[in-house]
Amino acid sequence: MHPIFFSIWKFTAYSYGLFVGVAFIASNLYLSHSLAKSKNRIISQDELYSLFLYLIIFGYTGSRLLFVITKLQEYILHPLSIFKFWTGGFVHYGGLISATVCIIIYSKRKKIRLFKLCDFFAPALALGHAIGRIGCFFAGCCYGKESNLPWAVTFNNEDSGALQGVRLHPTQFYESLGNLLLFVCLHFYSKKEHKAGTPIAIYFICYAVLRFIIEFFRGDDRGMQYFGLSISQVISIFLFIAGVIVLIVSLKTSKNLSKNIENKKNTY
Repeated sequence: MHPIFFSIWKFTAYSYGLFVGVAFIASNLYLSHSLAKSKNRIISQDELYSLFLYLIIFGYTGSRLLFVITKLQEYILHPLSIFKFWTGGFVHYGGLISATVCIIIYSKRKKIRLFKLCDFFAPALALGHAIGRIGCFFAGCCYGKESNLPWAVTFNNEDSGALQGVRLHPTQFYESLGNLLLFVCLHFYSKKEHKAGTPIAIYFICYAVLRFIIEFFRGDDRGMQYFGLSISQVISIFLFIAGVIVLIVSLKTSKNLSKNIENKKNTY
């Protein structure tokens, strides 16, 4: 659609980078507001800002690295293109994996319960991704297959990364709307009393299903294939399994804690 948001002299603002920036800001504001409203704060505002900065660095690096891996032959021929991140070229799963590693390290160093810290970030993950995918739409990346559906879109901008003059599935909006719905659900669920680990487990499971399905409607080159599945679909399978495991562990841990509390009451 409009991959270049505006250009002044030698400065060019790319729509993709702009929306990713807005996504990070919106997520940070949401987390900051949630922390201010929380009665049981797991981290301080200053710690939140520091951790969020680490997550940006880890997220950008991981998502770019996974994208480069999926198109390794292309980048071997043009290695300097690896650093042209402002034009797009990120895989969400790479950022999610690296950000998860960052949170695990942070929780251990600060001695914060991992599940609670992950739960705190779960709604913001969905919110940021919903906004970021709009940037994909404007840039023309992650586009869909040809479609005759009433809501199919056509890209005509020569700077767009999508196929030109062909009606396509707006897969970017499919994922954006799916993440927005997931954010709303997690936002209200997190406000209620819940077992530690369930919000992040719900995110893992729901996003894995969403991404796995949307990949079938994608028309862009997604690099390596495994048994007819894209690398994102393969990761989706593992993410779904991880979400189920986290959910089981969460429920089991909560059940054991309840039993211990009950036994202590009976002892007294």
